[in-house]
Amino acid sequence: MPYCSRCGVEVDDNVARCPLCDAPIQKFSGDDGSPWPSEEAPLPPTPPLSSDERIALAKTITTLGFLIPASVVLTVDWFISKELDWSLYTLISLGAAWMWAIIPLMFARLPYLIIGLATLVAVALEWGIGLMSGSIIWILKMGMPIVILAGGLAALVTLMGRTAREVGSNLAGWILIAAAILSMGIDIFTNYGMRGSWTPGWSIVVVSTLLPIAALLLYIHYRPSRRSRLRRYFHV
Repeated sequence: MPYCSRCGVEVDDNVARCPLCDAPIQKFSGDDGSPWPSEEAPLPPTPPLSSDERIALAKTITTLGFLIPASVVLTVDWFISKELDWSLYTLISLGAAWMWAIIPLMFARLPYLIIGLATLVAVALEWGIGLMSGSIIWILKMGMPIVILAGGLAALVTLMGRTAREVGSNLAGWILIAAAILSMGIDIFTNYGMRGSWTPGWSIVVVSTLLPIAALLLYIHYRPSRRSRLRRYFHV
């Protein structure tokens, strides 16, 4: 009697596939006159990647994705300028972008650490560009305050979202408030760095537009008695 070539179970002569592993039963010369099996046994299915393996693969692909343009930039700069000139700025920016992409993969369950490290990378990027350009005054007056403000607002919105009993339109409202504060901060720090004035300008229009929308979203979320009626009215 024939045997299954995969699991070794004995089967009847007229059985086409193994009843245990579903592999085709190979037929030899005594069956159909051919010295070779009529069909090959299929390969066992590839096991799915684990979470750590998927993260490692994502890190590898991300790193290769940044190394390729970095090598191209270095090569072009070297052949055109015969030295490394403008490509250094690009390499610093690519390095910062690579770290921004890698950090969430390494600390996926630690949002505050991700925000903190991303903020530090942004500060390091500014300092790198400032040192290469020979001027760091704009970093102290504009760059670092804006980056630190953005990181603090991101951490605050994350904290409110993680501690809220229910997340819905309130999260959108908090994000809009943070965007309004950030736009005001960018406007103020930019004016101070360029003109020495702390007076805001264009950000007033942005704030006056975002805050009413944020207030409406928060009102819809935190008024349970009227929430369903308002949601039906505004189709949200």
